[in-house]
Amino acid sequence: MTGQYYQQPPPQQPYGMVPSEAESIKSMLKIAGIISLVFGILLLLGGILYLVWVSVFLGLAFGVFLTVWFIILGVVDILIYINCKTISDMVDQGQYEQAKSKTLIWMIIGFLFGGLIPGILILIAYLKFDNLINASRGHGYAPPPPQYGAPPPVQQQQRTCMGCGQQISLNFKNCPHCGKEAAAAPQQQQAGTRTCLGCGQNIQTSYNVCPHCGKQAGQ
Repeated sequence: MTGQYYQQPPPQQPYGMVPSEAESIKSMLKIAGIISLVFGILLLLGGILYLVWVSVFLGLAFGVFLTVWFIILGVVDILIYINCKTISDMVDQGQYEQAKSKTLIWMIIGFLFGGLIPGILILIAYLKFDNLINASRGHGYAPPPPQYGAPPPVQQQQRTCMGCGQQISLNFKNCPHCGKEAAAAPQQQQAGTRTCLGCGQNIQTSYNVCPHCGKQAGQ
């Protein structure tokens, strides 16, 4: 493709390596997410059952109020579960600063609406981000580098066989097409000289006969 050229890869570094702090954070977020999901489902089901069975005895208005409150808490717990997965994905992508900020938000929401256990787990994950960020800066952890193209193939020097006119390798002694002995490799021309087509030697432009092979210089 036009415009592309081979670029030498940078020196070997620990690209793609996942710090141990990252795995610990992801474990905390995973546990917090699962617990929040379970709480969310139970709250949603409890709210519906409460509306159906308890509101008959306590009054419809009071039953609707608690049902709405249960549903809100259940939805928040499910959102905590979804965002814990999102933060884990950000950690995998090396977006540690953004993941830390997002963790702080959902840690507060977790303590207010999600329950004590998810809030504590998200808090632990949040506190581990400082070590993760420092480790990533100190050891050069980074996402995998872009792919580099393969080095361009080495072009083998060739010359024209004087017997058949085919292109052959410069170091061939005999032409593989016609079998004729290949002439010596042409030398770099200098001012006032030309290449003899018979032997490939440089001769004066005024010579009509090559002094090396005896052939007409123009043949």
